[in-house]
This record gives sequence, structure tokens and C-alpha cells, in this order.
Amino acid sequence: MRDVKAPVLAWGAYLIVLGGSVAATKLVSGLMGHLFSLLCASIMASLILSFFMGLRVANNLLRVFALAGVMWLAIMLTLTMVDYVMRDIGECPNAQADDVARNAQGCPLDSAGNVRASDTGA
Repeated sequence: MRDVKAPVLAWGAYLIVLGGSVAATKLVSGLMGHLFSLLCASIMASLILSFFMGLRVANNLLRVFALAGVMWLAIMLTLTMVDYVMRDIGECPNAQADDVARNAQGCPLDSAGNVRASDTGA
């Protein structure tokens, strides 16, 4: 029978970090809450990679390819966040190109001159 002590301890640590992440979501808001959640997610990912995927006992080639996958994920997340941050806050979703009446931000207006509720995301 295999030694199950390390995976059980890793699972327990994972549950503790998960509980900390949930508690931080409920108790801490703002930038610190986001940073703590990212820290918890990184710890949980490292636990999964090292214990449950067996990278702590794997050969070096497998570790290199696992690191390459994590780096690719980091690149994709960075590109996604740059796109999200660089978007114009004032732009309206669901705006149609053939709408004639628009306000200063380019959002479609109804006949009374108000921004249409269907185009504000509400």
C-alpha cells in the first residue's frame, strides 16, 4: 500500500488555504482582498502541482514542461488583464452601428434624449 500521509496532509493544507480564501472574500475588501485571494490561489495551485500531479518526484524534463505551461497561462492572463484595463470605461455595450442619436460617449439615446436602458447593461 502506498504512503498516503503526504497527499492527505497536502489535502488538509489545501482545505485550510481554501477556507482562508473564502474568509478573505467575506471579510477583506478592496485591493488587499484581491491580493490575498491571488496569494491563496497561487498556494493552492502549487499544492496541486507538487503533490497531486507528482512534480516533486518527477524528472527534470517533466518539470520544465509544467513550468512552460504555467508561464503560458501567465502570459495569457496578462494579455487578458491588459485588454480589460485598457478598454474605455464610457463605452456602451450592445450599441448598434446604425443608431443616429448618440450622447458624448457615443451611447445610443432614446427619443427623450436619455441613454437606452438596454444599452447600459442594466
